Amino acid sequence: MNRQALLVACIALILVLSLPTEGADRIAIHLKWFHNAQFAGLYAAEANGIFARGGLDVDLVDGPALDDVLVDLSEGLYDFVLADPSRHLGLVSEGIPNVAVAVVFQIDPAVILTLEESGIRRPEDLVGKRVMFYPTSLIVPAILSRVGLSLADIEVGSVSYDLSDLYSGAYDAWSGYYTNEVRRAREAGYDVNVIYPTDYGIHLYGDILIARRDLVETRPGLVRRVVSALIEGWQWVLGHVEEAVGLTLAWNPQLDLGEQRRILVGSLPFIHVGEAPLGAMTAERWSRMAATMIELGLLPAGFDPADAYTLDFIRAAYPSSP
Repeated sequence: MNRQALLVACIALILVLSLPTEGADRIAIHLKWFHNAQFAGLYAAEANGIFARGGLDVDLVDGPALDDVLVDLSEGLYDFVLADPSRHLGLVSEGIPNVAVAVVFQIDPAVILTLEESGIRRPEDLVGKRVMFYPTSLIVPAILSRVGLSLADIEVGSVSYDLSDLYSGAYDAWSGYYTNEVRRAREAGYDVNVIYPTDYGIHLYGDILIARRDLVETRPGLVRRVVSALIEGWQWVLGHVEEAVGLTLAWNPQLDLGEQRRILVGSLPFIHVGEAPLGAMTAERWSRMAATMIELGLLPAGFDPADAYTLDFIRAAYPSSP
């Protein structure tokens, strides 16, 4: 089957399986960003009838999962949201009652990249340099803190989505995803240096699945079905990468097939790392993420992240795990 035929078949399959299922629980899941291969596991759960078999009629809402989306989640506008753990922890500390129930990225693919010609290879080299990063991202302030620096030691640039600003020298360093921006820079012919958070003891999850607390408390069976479908969807993607890319384009046919394939292939090592089951979380990692935010003054001293997550649904998905 050629690529065009594959795309047409995937679109037709989604149209059929997206029809409302009688008696199913209708829920809305807000994605972290606009439709792309980063969410292939959810597209697979929809297209392969995994949601339907779980008695779920799912609306996948795309767009940036900013703080207002997480507040909307707590107020019942959505049932689940994929978002950054730092956003979630910050809002929980302010009394927003949402609960993380699973995770997609075991390792957050966010890194700092610089052009080789800049000579910036270590965090210490960022002093006095102009750095682009998203204000809600932990990566830059956390890395700086680990080497005794702070945001006051760099020049914080305004948010940009155009890597040509790095190529032109408008920025000296760029905080972005390894899965697409590092690759794009190299494909554009630039030699780049990469500063990895994990090299500095910073271990963050990415794309956590957050549920409304009332669902966790009053409808745990529904939450369990959603978590199981997310895991099964990503399990399918691991063995069907090409088909998963086609499913992604069914949600937005304007996307470039080759680019989405590269995004998905680049994402899988951060999702399926081998040391933890798909979707799994640990109390230790949540404590370490919270400690990093407390260190940066982003959470109050003594904040306990225990109310921000539950391991119950992961344990239910993997009953034989310790």
